[in-house]
Amino acid sequence: MSWLRSPMFRQALLIAVVPLLLAIVGVLVVQAQLKARLLVETEQRLQAELQNFAALYDQRRIPAVRQAMEFRSLQHGDEGRIYLLQARDGTWLGGNIQEWPANVDRAAEGFETGPAQQITYAAAGTMPQPYLAAGRTLRGGFPLLVGVSLTPMVETLGAMRARFLGFGAVMLLAGLALAILGASRARKRLGGINQFLDRVGTGDGLQNRLPVPTPAAHDEFAQLNSHINAMMDRITHLFAAHKRLGDAVAHEMRTPLARIQNRLAELEIDETNRAQLEEEIRATIRLFDSLLNIAQMDAEIGNRAGLSPLNLSEICTQIVELYSPVAEESGRDLVAQVDPDAQILGDSNLMAQLVSNLVENGLKYTRPGDAVHVTLTRGTTRVVLRISDTGPGLDPAVRDKVFAPFVRGPTTSDQPGHGLGLSLVRAITLRHGAILRMPETEIGFALEIDCLHLGADSAN
Repeated sequence: MSWLRSPMFRQALLIAVVPLLLAIVGVLVVQAQLKARLLVETEQRLQAELQNFAALYDQRRIPAVRQAMEFRSLQHGDEGRIYLLQARDGTWLGGNIQEWPANVDRAAEGFETGPAQQITYAAAGTMPQPYLAAGRTLRGGFPLLVGVSLTPMVETLGAMRARFLGFGAVMLLAGLALAILGASRARKRLGGINQFLDRVGTGDGLQNRLPVPTPAAHDEFAQLNSHINAMMDRITHLFAAHKRLGDAVAHEMRTPLARIQNRLAELEIDETNRAQLEEEIRATIRLFDSLLNIAQMDAEIGNRAGLSPLNLSEICTQIVELYSPVAEESGRDLVAQVDPDAQILGDSNLMAQLVSNLVENGLKYTRPGDAVHVTLTRGTTRVVLRISDTGPGLDPAVRDKVFAPFVRGPTTSDQPGHGLGLSLVRAITLRHGAILRMPETEIGFALEIDCLHLGADSAN
């Protein structure tokens, strides 16, 4: 039933329901107008009967009125009329009911008729029925009442409502069926697009393309398929060009640098200058290696190929043990708090490079007496690696762009390096599908890498 939460289903259902609601409003208005018209016509018939009885009384007095009441009671039969003629003292003189209904006003003598009123009255042996009734006082003080049954009007309006409810239910069911059908078809087509994009995201679908629709089915989804295919062609082309450029740079730059390094050995220069030049060449080679590594990992973001289960706790412990003598020699404290058995899916070499880069940066950019903390917290679903220090912290001028290549703060420009360490950390983090955070700290600098715990990943 997940399609119930689909926006396409809600929109299709809205399209089906809105006309039905408008139809309901229209029917209610028509019904109200019809009811008012039927009441007016009923009252006109009522007033006509009162006038007829009054004229008959003027011509032939009480016996003629009584006789007319009996005849009309039989004539109207199922239509339902009530008649009552009383003496001045309220005794019954004629009609098919015996008592004056309590909620019908008697018109004072001299008035042609009293106001028509809707009442519910039950004649002897019958069920209560709605009537439109009015009274009149004939000359001489004889009260006269006539009531016309409203049951036919009520039944007509009830039948109208029943038919509309049935028709409305059919409309609603048809609209619901069309909404489900339309949402299912749209969901199926979007599901195919999402699956394709998921494969692209994992690096397994760059060469695949969405099906090209026939001209007869060239709708909005077909246009979307065409646009995605065109985008994939462009991405594939750029990716291939990027890879060719990287391979060319790696090949073309490594070879000349290696030749320079070999020629350098043949030159007659002092050992100090020779060592400096060789170190510059090695640093340049490392720079190109780092740039190629960053580019390669950026291209493999979301691709789990090559990743395997690893124990991040062991990697952190080994890196801390490796750098502890360096920290002690430089007067820094390297403190570790590592939860055991923090399993993640990753590349052990890359994660070791990430941890060592951050620890090395912490030792490099702090002062004697400062501390570098390595904290690994294993939660139920996540593993969080936090590396922080109590040094001078990051210059605010570069905080927003610290992960860009070659970015170095004013306070670190005198340190060796090219500003690629945090760029490499970012690339490794994204390669593993982890989340990189730079939380605010009161003192020093901190980074957090939030990874999915392998147990949680397997459970999902």
